[in-house]
Amino acid sequence: KGTLTRRVIRAASIAARKAGKPIIVDPKGRDYSVYRGATLITPNRQELADATHSTAVTDKEIVTAATALARAIGAKAVLVTRSEAGMTLVGEGAAIHVPAYPVRVRDVSGAGDTVVAVLAAMLAMRADFESAMRAANAAAAVVVGKRGTATLSVAELRSRILPAATLAPEEKIVFD
Repeated sequence: KGTLTRRVIRAASIAARKAGKPIIVDPKGRDYSVYRGATLITPNRQELADATHSTAVTDKEIVTAATALARAIGAKAVLVTRSEAGMTLVGEGAAIHVPAYPVRVRDVSGAGDTVVAVLAAMLAMRADFESAMRAANAAAAVVVGKRGTATLSVAELRSRILPAATLAPEEKIVFD
């Protein structure tokens, strides 16, 4: 959180690109030019509005601002986290909105970090942006339902994504 200098960020980005690795950025500050060439950037709605000097409130405004941001920094995609309104993915010529899972929110601490971690893991497994976003959305729903900065297990993520009917019989018993 703000400890990396522009020089370090640039050097890490160059190394990642040379290695053919995706670059996922959870941005801080208002000047996103340092993130030029990122594969995916994940501002929340307010960060997007600040970075693009726009209101970015409605779906249309968010898509317009995210498209402008992607062009400005050369990102392949922008994933805008929107708290209880879900997420919006803009990239590859399309915009996809997914609602947040209905969940009793106990603590939002670390939810953004969970989103970025799941996105990174999914993209490392060569998932497409939409699949990665849907998994990250489900992961965020799990961790905000816990107190404090919480972790997420594969089993918790799987049970959030898959309907209970698709789980193995022994998992159904534990899940129920």
